[in-house]
Amino acid sequence: MLDSRWGGTELFCRFASGLRLWLPTGRLRLVRAVTAELVAGVSPRVSAVTRIQARRMLEAFRLGIVPVQDIETFTFGREREVRVAEATLAGLAQGTGDVCLVEGEYGTGKTHLLEYIHHRALKEGFCTTICRLDPLEVTPHRPKRVYREVINNLRYLRDGREHGYRDLLREAIELDLGDHVFFGPVLAKLRRLDAGRLESEVFWQWIEGESTKEYATDTASRNRVRGGQRIPALYDFSTAADFYCNILSAVSWIARRCGLMGLVLLLDEAETVTRLWDVVYLAKSVNFMEGLVRTARNDPELRRINSRMIHNRVRPVPYIYRDPSLLLVFATTPMPYEYGYLKLANRIDRRVVLAPLEDRALVEAFSTLVTVYQRAYEGFTISELDQKRVFRGAVERGADGVRTFIKYCVESLDTARYRPEHEAHEDGAPAPVSPGSASDSRSR
Repeated sequence: MLDSRWGGTELFCRFASGLRLWLPTGRLRLVRAVTAELVAGVSPRVSAVTRIQARRMLEAFRLGIVPVQDIETFTFGREREVRVAEATLAGLAQGTGDVCLVEGEYGTGKTHLLEYIHHRALKEGFCTTICRLDPLEVTPHRPKRVYREVINNLRYLRDGREHGYRDLLREAIELDLGDHVFFGPVLAKLRRLDAGRLESEVFWQWIEGESTKEYATDTASRNRVRGGQRIPALYDFSTAADFYCNILSAVSWIARRCGLMGLVLLLDEAETVTRLWDVVYLAKSVNFMEGLVRTARNDPELRRINSRMIHNRVRPVPYIYRDPSLLLVFATTPMPYEYGYLKLANRIDRRVVLAPLEDRALVEAFSTLVTVYQRAYEGFTISELDQKRVFRGAVERGADGVRTFIKYCVESLDTARYRPEHEAHEDGAPAPVSPGSASDSRSR
C-alpha cells in the first residue's frame, strides 16, 4: 500500500507485477501487505527438528491437528491466552483452585489451547487430565462416564517418565485417607493386594470405572476381589454428582500430598450440556457441572451435605473432601440462548474468548510449516511467489478455522512436491503421482 485517500476508503496499491491501482479498502486484506515475510529461512522454532520428526508432524497436519509433543512449537498468536493459562497454573501451584471458560466458534483452536495447557501442566509438575464430553457416551448427566474418562486420561511426570492413576494411588498408600468414603477402603485393599494375581486387574478395572462392583465381588468368580464388599460402588446412576465431585477433589488432594502441584482437569466440548432434550437429564447434567465448578473454587457450602443440590440418595457425601487443589478448564462453543450453557457460564468469572488468528500469526505459522516441510523432504524448494499464492489461498479458505488453514497449506505443498520439477525424490526414487496431477496431463 502506497497511499490512501478520502478518509481511508480507498488505497493506492502496488502489485508484484508492477501494476498500481486505487482500490476500495473493503476489497483488500491487510494480509497481503505482510506476505513479504514469507521467506524460506529456517525458523528458530524448528531448528532442531529431525527429518523423522518433521514427517511425523506433517502426518498430523494433514489431518488438521498438531501433535501433542509439538504443541508449544506450533502455538501462534495466542500470547494473551497463554498468559491467562500461565496465571491460572501459577495460582494452583500456590494452592488456589480456579475455574476458566475457553469460548470460541468451531475451528478457532479451543482444543489446541486445552492441549497446550495440558502439555504445560505436565512439564511444570501438575497432575493433569483431559476429557472430551459427548452427549451420548461421555455425558455429564452420567457422572460415572465422565469419571472413567478423567481417570483413564490422568497423567503426571515423575523422574522424566509418564505415570497414570494406578501409579498415583500406589504412591498414596501410606497417606491417611481413613475418613474418605471411597479411598479409605480402596487404599486399605491396595496395601494387601498381590499385583501378580488376576484379582489385581479386576480390582483396577472396577476402581477405574471400567467394570462394576457386582462383577468384582461376585462370589462365583474365581477372580473376585475379596473384601470388596466394604468398598462403596461407583454408582452408575445420574444423581451421584456429589460422590464423584468428592472423589475428584480427593484425587487433587492426593496429588498435592504426593509432591505434585495439584490436579488440572480439562473438559472439552462443554456445550454438550445443552444437547439434552430431557429436562430431568438436563437438570442433573447442569448440577454435576455446577458441582465441579464450586468444588474447584473450594466453596465452603459444599464441605457439608447440601440438600438443595441433586445428589446421591444412597450414601450422600459432601462435594468437597478436605482442601482440594483443583483447576477446572472448560472449552466450549458459545450457546447464548441455551439454559444449561448460561447456568454454567454465569458461574465462571475467568473467561478466554478465542478470536480468529491475526494475519501476522498466520504468516508465522505458514513460514514455520514450510520450514518443517523442507526438513521432511530434502531437496524440496518452493519459490517465494508460490509461497504467497499458497498462503493467500489458505487464508481465503481459513474462514472455516485454523484446522482448514493447516490442511490446505500442507496439501498445497504436497501438490507442489508432485510437480515435474520435484519428481526426483530425496531417496532417489520418483515421487508418487496423485490422480489428475501434472504427469497425467503429459500423458494426455
